[in-house]
Amino acid sequence: MGCGKTRTAIAIAGAAYQKGAIQRVLVIAPTSVVSVWPKEIAEVADFKVTCKALLGTKQQRIRMIEDLQAFPFKALKVAVINYESTWRDGLFEKLQEYDADLIICDESQRIKTHDAEQSKAIHKLGDQARYKLILSGTPVQNDAIDIWSQYRFLDASIFGRNFYQFRNRYAIMGGFNRKQIVGYKDLDGLIRKEHSIAFRITKEEAIDLPEQTFIKRKVQLGKKEKDLYNQIKRSSYAELSNGDKITATTVLTRL
Repeated sequence: MGCGKTRTAIAIAGAAYQKGAIQRVLVIAPTSVVSVWPKEIAEVADFKVTCKALLGTKQQRIRMIEDLQAFPFKALKVAVINYESTWRDGLFEKLQEYDADLIICDESQRIKTHDAEQSKAIHKLGDQARYKLILSGTPVQNDAIDIWSQYRFLDASIFGRNFYQFRNRYAIMGGFNRKQIVGYKDLDGLIRKEHSIAFRITKEEAIDLPEQTFIKRKVQLGKKEKDLYNQIKRSSYAELSNGDKITATTVLTRL
């Protein structure tokens, strides 16, 4: 986080536009940063660009895409949308019609689940695009297989188009009916393939990063939230007593 992923992506898009390689960009991002992208682009871009954050009702967002398509002046066109909207009826078809030359997935771990509706929709959109970028500080969060869906979008030639073949290649299956991942194999080979088209910066290399700041915020839970919290707490205790491995991140995502 804070290693300059967004600005690097903007620079890449600008260079491609100035070379005549692209005309339309689609940025897919978490809802919290959809409105941030136009500000970053306005601050960084040294090329002509028009950018719209696709916010509002479905019809309002469809109209914004149509306005971009009809924009009469020579400039790079950029549409920014949140992940959850990409697969919705009407919006998905309009994004296909927009026909982006470059698609950027910001925080690409959002499409790590291979059979989620938004992952499958973004794979299809990616199949149309000539150029693709994924940006993430944590492309693999809990399981090594998280990378497959992201690379299915980015470049299917790296890990293939079949998730189960990929899983059989790198995961050790066990447990009930051998349907649970109990370990991994050839992770060095997986990492080599992953890094073959990746650019990575570590915190040690980003020497201008500020020190991490931790802020504790105490909140009072309402009855509904407290009941849900206690339910998940009991469930987590039960999993631990069964010998299952769980992480804080796994528990928090249930909230």
